[in-house]
Amino acid sequence: MEYEYEAKNQTILNFLNYFDSEWLKSHNGWYEGLQLYTPSTNNALEATDKTIKDDGTFRERHVLSRFLTISSNIIHNWSIERDPSLANARIFATEPTISLQLWTSSYQWAKSIKDVICIPNDSSKMYYIPACDLKSITRAELIKYNKKWTTFGQFKESFDIWCMEIQNDSHWKTSKCNCSAFLKNYICKHIVRMATRLKYCKPPAAAKTVPIGRKTKKKGSPAKVETALLIQWFNFHFSLIIL
Repeated sequence: MEYEYEAKNQTILNFLNYFDSEWLKSHNGWYEGLQLYTPSTNNALEATDKTIKDDGTFRERHVLSRFLTISSNIIHNWSIERDPSLANARIFATEPTISLQLWTSSYQWAKSIKDVICIPNDSSKMYYIPACDLKSITRAELIKYNKKWTTFGQFKESFDIWCMEIQNDSHWKTSKCNCSAFLKNYICKHIVRMATRLKYCKPPAAAKTVPIGRKTKKKGSPAKVETALLIQWFNFHFSLIIL
């Protein structure tokens, strides 16, 4: 990547050298996907922060002793709310939810022609899938993929292959994939489709009725306002006055 900009912009080259030294060789644990099943955003923390302010501290400042008492009460109430023995307990999700949109997306993705490489082991199977417009993976590419990358160029090339680890039978929802969708939602179309192909699950009939290329309708009412920077025409009645 450095050679692409070397003759064009010295500032960009300086940044790439800094990036390579600081974030590839010194601190190489910055990228999303380093640790699976950890949040990629702080949305949940922000939502919890709002709950604490609205229901616990009421957005007021407290002395330390009062704050510790409030914190203890908040934790106590959360523990009661999540008691599994209660009828209306708030249960933590232990596996991802598969929406109709995801079922449809996985079914349509299965129609694409791609060569999948499978490497089995004792409790699971590793699947390597060509990403984007690639149709197949060579043995040399697979060997290169499994090596530890040391340059930004190798890091970019790693996104040409998706790697899945599919758990056996009833535990298939706990499978792993390194695609961006899985890192956000802990489930993706690759896992759902492979589980379907292995007969670990069966997609609903509604997932097969959407034509390939058409997206399923989003929840909620349709937007009445156009996207920003687009002109929206309204039905105004104009009166022409001739002076």
